Amino acid sequence: MSRFIITSLFIAMTLCHSVFGKQVEFNQSTFDKLKQNYKDKQWLMILWSVDCPACFKELALIKKLRKSQPDLPIVIINADDSDEVANERVKVMLDYQMDDLTNYHFTDGQGDSNRFMVDSNWYGELPRSYFVEANGKFHGKSGLLKEELIKKWLNIN
Repeated sequence: MSRFIITSLFIAMTLCHSVFGKQVEFNQSTFDKLKQNYKDKQWLMILWSVDCPACFKELALIKKLRKSQPDLPIVIINADDSDEVANERVKVMLDYQMDDLTNYHFTDGQGDSNRFMVDSNWYGELPRSYFVEANGKFHGKSGLLKEELIKKWLNIN
């Protein structure tokens, strides 16, 4: 019986991974890898929360833009630093059809240090976006992004 339960759990975890995309804790190592992956490229990093209504408007906008260009250079990071929102985080990514993306999220209890790591001048206001130049320079903006600004930054016609 216990072997059946363990096997069932393994299968469920495997299916969840393939259905919901990859869930990755955001930390210094993953941040460094992201910056390296986008080296010499212009990209956009968006931080959001499950309790941020404006964040959902921004995610809806990204969903709309991805319909015509699914490979946009956008990284989406959930800034909730509690494991209690994990299921809700996955549901939001499914609702906005972003479950194919790697879903980065702050580490449980590490919100302050993760925010400081991203930007020592950022105090947690959301939505928060970073326009990253090809040379790696970050330009932070708090508040809802306008579609025109995203399109201009990402060279979408």
